Amino acid sequence: MRRTTAFFLGWLSAILLAGCGGSTSAPAMGPGPGPQAALVSVSLTDAPPAGVTVLTFEVTVTGATLNPGSADLVAGKSPVRIEIKRLETENAFLSTANIPSGNYTSLNLTFSNPELTFRNDTGTTLAGCASGRVCEIKPSGALTATVNGQFNLMSGTQTGVLVDLNLANLITPSLGVDFSSATAVTATQQTKDGEGELEDLDDLDGIVANPSSSQFTLQTTDMGGITVAINSNTQFDGFDACAAANATCVQSGQSVEVDLMLLASGTFLAKKIELQDDAQQAADDELEGIVSKIDSPSQFEMVVNDELRAVANVSVGDPVTVMLTTSGGGTSFQVDANGLAVPSTLQQGFEGATDTSQLLPGQTVQVRKLTMTGGPAPAAITITTDRVRLRDTRFTATVSGAPTGSNFNVGGLPGLFTAEGVSQIQVQTSSQTNFENVSGVSGLADGSTVSLRGLLFKNTPNPVLIADKVRKR
Repeated sequence: MRRTTAFFLGWLSAILLAGCGGSTSAPAMGPGPGPQAALVSVSLTDAPPAGVTVLTFEVTVTGATLNPGSADLVAGKSPVRIEIKRLETENAFLSTANIPSGNYTSLNLTFSNPELTFRNDTGTTLAGCASGRVCEIKPSGALTATVNGQFNLMSGTQTGVLVDLNLANLITPSLGVDFSSATAVTATQQTKDGEGELEDLDDLDGIVANPSSSQFTLQTTDMGGITVAINSNTQFDGFDACAAANATCVQSGQSVEVDLMLLASGTFLAKKIELQDDAQQAADDELEGIVSKIDSPSQFEMVVNDELRAVANVSVGDPVTVMLTTSGGGTSFQVDANGLAVPSTLQQGFEGATDTSQLLPGQTVQVRKLTMTGGPAPAAITITTDRVRLRDTRFTATVSGAPTGSNFNVGGLPGLFTAEGVSQIQVQTSSQTNFENVSGVSGLADGSTVSLRGLLFKNTPNPVLIADKVRKR
């Protein structure tokens, strides 16, 4: 089944699929399609620009209308903050809203408050950011887009619109933004599959509330509180103390990571629920970020790209200095395998670390906050942690050489890697890897562009990515 990132208009409704962002109110689910209504959904994809490593790119979606007729897909909904960089491999949700059936010929979108954190590897100063530096800016430019096409919504139907945001064309050479450029935003209409599914929404973190035998509320920072249904096909991972491996394992206050199916009805069904922390541990603040620099054996820097819950004086896109605690038992290192079969040598190497020796710029990690000083940005922020957990890294690269078996190498890497002398990464796939736009490794060739999601390990001679997802561009 094809899976893309975009914002998702559904059912006489608008559904936006996005990664992380600031807190928003919970999107209200609209009623089913009426006699003269159709159901629509929307999704987003992206591609990074050359010479610039985009670490985070947040923007607020303020409007979405189908024309002629100005059918409002976000009527009555609060503006939604989305993190576009995460959309290399993920989906994001906006809302649902009934609209009249009919034949529409354009989709108008409006945005506001873009914020970009990037590494400048162009060799020259760009947008006030020196070459080789990581900088956070608020770019200006055109924040409206009109996508022409045929969006035919039949009465009583459930459908979707895939909106593709292309960062390579969206960000100007001077690091301004132009959503109105010809190829910055495109859109295609979608239909539900045989199971009634429109899109996947993977790797969504949140806190459990109000669990029952058939559903629970997932409290998130970017989507507010959403209702997640559970059925007999839902997989339960990481609930080691709960032998039942069913809905009874899900308890209030737990921190979980979920993979969801967005159904054409505008509801969410859990494909997988993975326990991250029990209620007591989940009460601690967690920050996820992309490692940008290793300062010493006890200190590294990262750019925040997600929060388990809103943390005062810290926002997505902020550079943060992380210090490993040496008190008590020191800092522990963990691997969030997310159901992947990780080679024991790689996992044991990371989990056996006592300092930053297993960290690599470009990795994504989650840190548990013990103490924090400074902030809000641009003031310096320093966090002390007692736990560093390896999470899925996302990046786009080019296949280098012919794939061998289930493995292949990638080059053309983002500047965070090349600045550290890393010119190649080995990608290991398995039956657990989700391939998109390609049937498997055999469909890749030297020069293929791929967006990857997986666990990235420091290794000799080259880092290794245990791939959870491979999307062929």
